[in-house]
Amino acid sequence: MKELNPNWVHLRDELSLLNGDLLHEMQRRAPQGQQGQLDQLQGLVLNEHEIVSFLSSDIGAHMVRDEQGSEQSRPGHDELNLRASSQLNQITQLFRLSRIEERCLVLCLAAEIDANYSKVFAFLQDDITQKQPSIDLALRLFSNDLPQSIENRAIFSPNAPLLKNHLLQPGDYNSRHLPYLQLTLKLDERIAAFLLQTPQLERDLLDWVELVMPNDPVSFITAPSEVRDQTIKLVEQCFAEGDAPLRPVIHLYGRPGTGKRSLAAYASRCIGLPLLIANVKRMPSDLNGVEAFWRLGRESMLLPAVLLIENFDSLLLENRSAELASLLRAVESFSPLTFLSGSQRWMPDAPSQLFLSLECPAPNSTSRMSCWRKHLHEVGSELSAEDLIEISSKFNFTEGQISQTVEAGRCRAYWENPARPQLNASVLSQAASGIAAPNLGGLARKIEARDSWSDIVLPQAQLNQLLEIAAHVKRAQVIFEQWGFEKHFSYGKGVTALFEGPSGTGKTMAAGILARKLGLDLHKIDLSSVVSKYIGETEKNLDRIFGEAQASNAVLFFDEADALFGKRSEVKDAHDRYANLEIAFLLQRMEEYSGIVILASNMKQNMDDAFVRRLRFIVPFPFPTEDDRELIWQKCFPPDAPLGDDVDFRWLARKVNVAGGNIKNISLRAAFLALDREGVIDMDCLIDATKREIEKIGKVFAMAEFRPPARITEVA
Repeated sequence: MKELNPNWVHLRDELSLLNGDLLHEMQRRAPQGQQGQLDQLQGLVLNEHEIVSFLSSDIGAHMVRDEQGSEQSRPGHDELNLRASSQLNQITQLFRLSRIEERCLVLCLAAEIDANYSKVFAFLQDDITQKQPSIDLALRLFSNDLPQSIENRAIFSPNAPLLKNHLLQPGDYNSRHLPYLQLTLKLDERIAAFLLQTPQLERDLLDWVELVMPNDPVSFITAPSEVRDQTIKLVEQCFAEGDAPLRPVIHLYGRPGTGKRSLAAYASRCIGLPLLIANVKRMPSDLNGVEAFWRLGRESMLLPAVLLIENFDSLLLENRSAELASLLRAVESFSPLTFLSGSQRWMPDAPSQLFLSLECPAPNSTSRMSCWRKHLHEVGSELSAEDLIEISSKFNFTEGQISQTVEAGRCRAYWENPARPQLNASVLSQAASGIAAPNLGGLARKIEARDSWSDIVLPQAQLNQLLEIAAHVKRAQVIFEQWGFEKHFSYGKGVTALFEGPSGTGKTMAAGILARKLGLDLHKIDLSSVVSKYIGETEKNLDRIFGEAQASNAVLFFDEADALFGKRSEVKDAHDRYANLEIAFLLQRMEEYSGIVILASNMKQNMDDAFVRRLRFIVPFPFPTEDDRELIWQKCFPPDAPLGDDVDFRWLARKVNVAGGNIKNISLRAAFLALDREGVIDMDCLIDATKREIEKIGKVFAMAEFRPPARITEVA
């Protein structure tokens, strides 16, 4: 004998009671054998004899059979325990329905089980089009007399459980053309599926909600151990005795990919409930958000499931206040446990239930190394310990970004070498740069650095400092985390440097070489776009710059920084006070930034002492000596450049006392002059180009200092 399904046992008994009430209504409506006005519509409705036969049949013959198809015996009193666990009983308990409200659900459910009930309803209501029961029919079936019928009308009011919780849907409830009693009742589609044990989600939730089952694998949890452990402890205590009467709401905020989803999934798994994930940004624009969030909350109770709202910040906009309110009401009424996932701190005005707001910060370098190993292992690759340290130190990635990088790197490796793809550190670094590219709009421009260490001409002491800066970035993880310096440096773990010297001495070039050496993007900040005359706008622009660049640890290059970071002035008016606040804010963001900030200035004496004190490196870029200028002249011309035999770089270095940037401009101008002449870059071209460059920068050009190219060898 097949084991009885408690849900069908309960529904069978309820339908048997309903059939008795319908038969009673038949007897009350007309004597047995009297032909009704709808009897002539054979096939569209049942005649009286067919109705009596249908309602008198054994419900168990239709609903409960064993595996061989034979009918089971009618259940006895021992099946009352089975009924207590039925879907109908769950709905009654969840929404606190009265007995008559429960019977109204069964009345509307009947037509979902057997289409003959629709014909019965049409017959009893003398209307072939009325295949759903009306309020009048429900009151006639479940009321003993007129006073009780009038009293029972209250169960169909908008604030009563049946309509308030959308268990039943009244037909054209606001119509002025139909009397109240003639309004038809239809069982909500999701409630019908629940009662019939048909697994499905709300129709309005399908495009933006997903369900994760408790036995699905949970991804790597990168949230700090104290956040993870305390969250799990709280959740397990709340559900220690089954349901959680507190209905806790936990707000998780942090950068995307910091493990908020995995933490919610792990918490739901610990209490054996599925996770219902709703992504606010994926919600269709034509959907009624207020209604959708209410149904989402009800869905979390019907399953039941833990609720996770992703991109919660989208609901904090002023034009979505009604949707936010609807979500919070639904969470309070239905959801057993709710996680709100966003990027910014938030607190409700007057929380009506247990509420916590927890930060999920980006993982430190050690945790990032574990993430890199895990995701590389999943694609059958690995990196050396040295490469792992370098890439985890360079890119301040979340677990989600690491996963994206590995997948992007794998595709790039196939593109570069389809026969033998190699997912190495270089490929991963390029993929990571693309994923972490900050969106700085008009506040900065990305500089494509092509120079290398061999291209720059600087004294050895300055070169050593630049190499040391690169080493600080690569080895930050070892120093701060493995050696324990992190506990002494809660901030200021990034690299801040001042490149100080005259224009054209290689400050921008050095910043580009550093960025290229480290595999990082270089962004030159446009100060004219950052500094604003409006109070608070400069801070907003600076906050956006540092916030966007944080994930990539991009090199931020502030050229002519003394204009922005100059000495704080004495406070004489409100404008001075706000200017000093801007500088204080900048100091704070520089210390919080974990990447490289390079300030370039040719007027160090104008910089505020507070800035200088907080800089880890100060690299002077001196005006090039004669020997340095000769080397710069040589490096400015590529090997394939058609140099004339009369070109004397030594003579040019001695006679032309300009910085490297000017020499670079002269070399390019001379090349274009040569192309218009005989196609050879000779001394005539170089001298003419030098004259134009010197005039451009406002220096006096003395022709007597230059000999005609033919006589250069005579005076050399």
